[in-house]
Amino acid sequence: MLSVPNGDRDAARRYLGHLAERVAAAESSSQVAEVLTEIAAPVNGLLPLTREVVVRAALAARALEGTPPGDEPDHIDRLGDITHSMSMAARVILHARNQAARAPQKAPTPPPSTPQPPGSRRR
Repeated sequence: MLSVPNGDRDAARRYLGHLAERVAAAESSSQVAEVLTEIAAPVNGLLPLTREVVVRAALAARALEGTPPGDEPDHIDRLGDITHSMSMAARVILHARNQAARAPQKAPTPPPSTPQPPGSRRR
């Protein structure tokens, strides 16, 4: 059975949930860009780190299986295709992040002014 300490799994779920909440509550495109950066940043982004885990898992599984890659197509071989797709997805997310970061920000709306009574105006 695959197991990860529950504390680690729960922390990861909370972190992902927090990212989803941040995006849902975003009031500017720069806030969206910040979350996309956390997902796809080349070194510390969630997607590139996940890709690294999948690559290492494929290499370890292949080594433990004892058969050279390419003997017959199987799920382990397909992991290479998946990791390529993950890299492409990270690039697309980074492009979207860049676009969101460049988007014009909404100007803050000034507080409503209190109208003066008509008799108090001078000409």
